[in-house]
Amino acid sequence: MIKEKFIENKVHEYYWTDDINCATTTLKILSEAFAIKLADQIIDAAIGMHGAGEFGAQCGLVEGTMMFMGIAGRAKGIQDESIVKSCQTFAEQFEIRFGSLQCSVLRP
Repeated sequence: MIKEKFIENKVHEYYWTDDINCATTTLKILSEAFAIKLADQIIDAAIGMHGAGEFGAQCGLVEGTMMFMGIAGRAKGIQDESIVKSCQTFAEQFEIRFGSLQCSVLRP
């Protein structure tokens, strides 16, 4: 189980101190928490993923988490269909909990 204090410290470090976007922060925290190394290209790819390059589209917390679900799922040999279903369930639950998947709605 990921400790809440670990997450708080890492969010402060990555998001607030290092000025890394939400998607990349999420990816880095999950990779550390689950001991799955991320290729540099994954971090590079996440540069513009925070709400579609600050456009206000899908939340970076959702984007980063679903990217990690694919990475971790493949690492564990989980079938693609199951990964896709897990991403769908995560997105549905996120929207229920927070009222939207859109950064432009969540951020204000």
